[in-house]
Amino acid sequence: MIIFIEQKDINKKKWDACIGNCSNPAIFVYSWYLDIVCKGWGALVLADYEAVFPLAPKSKYKIHYLYQPFFTRYFGVFSKSKITTKLTTDFFKAIPEKYKYIEFCLQEETPFLSETFECRERKFQGLDLNQDFTTLQKQFSENSKRNVKKAIKAGLKIRPDISPDKIVNLFKITKGNELEIFNADDYKILIALMRKCNDLNKGQSIAVYDGTELCAAAFFMFNDNRFTFLKSGVTDEGKAKGAMHLLFDYFIKENSGKKYYLDFGGSSVDNVARFYKNFGAKDCVYLQVKRNNLPKLVQWVKSLKK
Repeated sequence: MIIFIEQKDINKKKWDACIGNCSNPAIFVYSWYLDIVCKGWGALVLADYEAVFPLAPKSKYKIHYLYQPFFTRYFGVFSKSKITTKLTTDFFKAIPEKYKYIEFCLQEETPFLSETFECRERKFQGLDLNQDFTTLQKQFSENSKRNVKKAIKAGLKIRPDISPDKIVNLFKITKGNELEIFNADDYKILIALMRKCNDLNKGQSIAVYDGTELCAAAFFMFNDNRFTFLKSGVTDEGKAKGAMHLLFDYFIKENSGKKYYLDFGGSSVDNVARFYKNFGAKDCVYLQVKRNNLPKLVQWVKSLKK
């Protein structure tokens, strides 16, 4: 039997054991991660945590809906046994009826067939690091190789540690303000998330300096033999001198030849995806699903605001 459980009633030990023992663990669905990025998260749970499905509920004007929180990529079914289309369907049927609007993503191993949901393919990019660096480097584009050489020639230096506050501030002033999608609370959540990863030995940060000036920085999360690129920032001067190319070159070199997978965080945006592919990364496809059962009047009002 699949039941919906609120955050306060979830057995975190059993939850994390289920995630850790499944074939497709993702760092952003562990309980400690969800506690930071999504206050009031809930979940669908099969039997005694044999399979789980995290959900992020919200309400506005007494309308209940499900969404994908910032700093997570997807949810979906996480199971100790094989995930089938029937199992996924059973989980979707168990979503409480009060959620009239649903829009989130499913991890790539969640099979999904439905005539009541709109589906859209999304992509992230990944790289198997279990090869020697010479082999991995051969997969780099010529442009990436040139930029790494440019960075070295410019005298840029790598420092393998930097505080979350500095990374988030660099991201904010170089990219975040341009995006205009994050508010002050989102940045606090991002810093808290990085600090928690560090506390659990699941975080790794890298900085690039031009003399004494910070010109690029990035934060990677680590869990279940998988590195996930979370956020970065780079100044205009850093871009011109190839700072991010040097940073990824260093990271790949340091972790090459090990049974690790580098998840670039990824993007369906062509120019961002192209940057990651320049390091040999390949596209991985997952689904974004959406269902709108809002009353017709509400749908109409929403359409006027677009």
